[in-house]
Amino acid sequence: MSYALVVAEVRRGVFEERNLDSFGLSSLLGKEIVLVVPDGPYSFNERLADTIVKVKAGEEVFLNPLNLVDIIEQVMNGRGKPDCIVFTHSSSGMESAPYVAGTFGLPVVTDVSAINKDEGVFYKSYYSDKIFGEFKCTGQGPWVLTVRSGSFKDAAAEKADAAKVEYIEGVAASDKRVFLEYVEEEKTEIDITKAEFLLSVGRGVGNKDEIPTYEELAGMLKATLSGSRPVIDKMWLPKPRQVGTSGKTVKPKVYLAMGISGAFQHIAGMKDSDCIIAINKDAGAPIFQYAHFGVIADMHKVRDKLKDMLKS
Repeated sequence: MSYALVVAEVRRGVFEERNLDSFGLSSLLGKEIVLVVPDGPYSFNERLADTIVKVKAGEEVFLNPLNLVDIIEQVMNGRGKPDCIVFTHSSSGMESAPYVAGTFGLPVVTDVSAINKDEGVFYKSYYSDKIFGEFKCTGQGPWVLTVRSGSFKDAAAEKADAAKVEYIEGVAASDKRVFLEYVEEEKTEIDITKAEFLLSVGRGVGNKDEIPTYEELAGMLKATLSGSRPVIDKMWLPKPRQVGTSGKTVKPKVYLAMGISGAFQHIAGMKDSDCIIAINKDAGAPIFQYAHFGVIADMHKVRDKLKDMLKS
């Protein structure tokens, strides 16, 4: 049977939006979609799949790669091998996909952001989208894929008929690795996900001493200051201010990106903003591909000019 086995990304009873990319890629490949998900009160559009396999196990069991290989094996024993096994490109997907591939001896392509269906080619990018690699799976499948967030969600399409529902029971939970707890992120007074105007600074800011000047500019613009991962990693801004796949996903009315090149991890966290304004001295910065407005200039000079204008 020609089908794509989509492994759901779930957290604390939530069926995550990034699953839409897995549905979208599978639809573009023209495959019947079989979704495997823990059995629980998850809210999602079930018509995006042809078949839903609900696993009688909790999230803590389902998300464990040692258990997931048993679940996938049961699906394959009942339906035959899929053409591809699709994960989200998340911390969970990046861990589970290679484990599944290694266990079954399958090829794996991570962080897929585009495809050429006619040639059977998958694309992934390197160096902040400056270089793209082409991967073509030879021989028979299945192959294992992780899908970049935001790349294929618009291709997710409802099926004409309601999804068939099947169940898997008797999953033997491994005792070699067990779930302990979810760790809450640090709570702060500022929630960048609720801001209508974000001024976000990146590596181009140069050093920590410049941060207060951008905090001042943000105040003058009635914006909230946020940052990309390099700024957070250097501890120039606290972790809750980070935008991107390893930080927060934001959708403000205005997103002003200053000194941010536009690595895909950052783009995935802000590309749905109503208006994106990018300021970068590198005319080839990938962020300009997503910006509604762009300024090729030194971010510090633009900062000073804006402050002068706002003071006058």
